[in-house]
Amino acid sequence: MWEDLLVQHGLTLESVTAIDSPTPDNAVSYRLYTARRPERVPSRPRTNAPPPPNTALGVGVIVHGPDGVLLGRHRRRTWELAGGTVEPGETFAEAAVRELREEAGLVAASDDVKVLGTLLDRVGDVVRLTVPVLITRWSGIPRQREEAIGSWRFWRLDALPQPLFVPSAQCLTAWNPGLPLDHPPAHFQPYASPGR
Repeated sequence: MWEDLLVQHGLTLESVTAIDSPTPDNAVSYRLYTARRPERVPSRPRTNAPPPPNTALGVGVIVHGPDGVLLGRHRRRTWELAGGTVEPGETFAEAAVRELREEAGLVAASDDVKVLGTLLDRVGDVVRLTVPVLITRWSGIPRQREEAIGSWRFWRLDALPQPLFVPSAQCLTAWNPGLPLDHPPAHFQPYASPGR
């Protein structure tokens, strides 16, 4: 039992010495265990410089209601969903709510966000992981909040504007595969609905 405990705690057992009583009529016996902690192999970064970014993780927020889906016009002339980078410590739902408020001024609750799955593609040397989410309950009127994107409005699904930003088109296709959208392929892994 003691040998097993020593090994379970990361020690290497070297020897066990029995120490018996010097008098034959005394049955007391002791065990002396000799164990050592194995030498650990250290690790360190290759350089002091941080690694170059090679993965981008973001959310694409599909706000859908009776008037269609919410899209804004980027200053680079693409139409796109609200969304952006997930910050450290945020859930996907929290990131979606924050991005929607920061970019379009709409307020939603994390409980009203449905995470649809993950989209994986590659742009040059960067692996892009986009999480499409769906919001069908919110408050407020869309308005420009950031310099880069504005002209927020709802578009009918049969009259979407052109051109769409690639990740936005991928998110919309993941949500509604019947939409006639062209975009580079992305692998979509849907999340199972609760109860499935």
